[in-house]
Amino acid sequence: MAKKGGSNRMKRLSAPRQWDIGRKGARFAWKPSPGPYATAYSYPLGLVIRDILGMVKDAREVRHVLTLGEVLVDGRVRRSPSFPVGLFNVVEVPKEKQAFRFVPSPDGLKVTKVSGEEAKLKLCSIRRKLKAKGGVIQYGLHDGRSLLSDSLNLSPGDTVVLRVPEQSVVVSFKLAKGSLGLVISGERAGQLGKIIEVKKGSITRERMVEISLPGGETELPSRLILPVGTDKPIIGVTPNR
Repeated sequence: MAKKGGSNRMKRLSAPRQWDIGRKGARFAWKPSPGPYATAYSYPLGLVIRDILGMVKDAREVRHVLTLGEVLVDGRVRRSPSFPVGLFNVVEVPKEKQAFRFVPSPDGLKVTKVSGEEAKLKLCSIRRKLKAKGGVIQYGLHDGRSLLSDSLNLSPGDTVVLRVPEQSVVVSFKLAKGSLGLVISGERAGQLGKIIEVKKGSITRERMVEISLPGGETELPSRLILPVGTDKPIIGVTPNR
């Protein structure tokens, strides 16, 4: 019979340009498993600990440390080198006492080192809101999580800060005037600025956000802006310099 399943690896030369990896050397790289992130906007866990963090030398060592359960993503042990790691995921190696969060930049996802209590917190953007069975409000988050709550009173575009892996809500922020917004994609990715106004969308034009960034005031689609605090970010959201 013909093989119908997809491949779990790809050639380095054909990897997304957003990936911050060398194109020469080993011929193949892991391919992220299907999940909440597009391939171009996530890394396979094996590539993270070998090529980006440099914690191991080769694929054999990757499989060894993952099999032993020494690597956590958002507080949970992950053993697959193809597990997708995306925006605001925290990769932690307790044995080395190190943790890293993936944050946006103009060149794709970059890492910022985190420690202590901050490694237990994760920013999640609300993408969907619907009423589940029993009348409970269900929120769909950008990383594929679902959150059931009748007390949050939030809308798509707003942000929640979760404590992981428990998934309890610490605080939330509205996509509204006065909030501190983070650009998560495009040439201005990683820039922070005060939200001046959120303009309603229409059938032909999506909702827009007027925001004051370091280069001046500009208007961007709301899907590119993530509220991360009021006066300063609730957690580190920019790459280490």
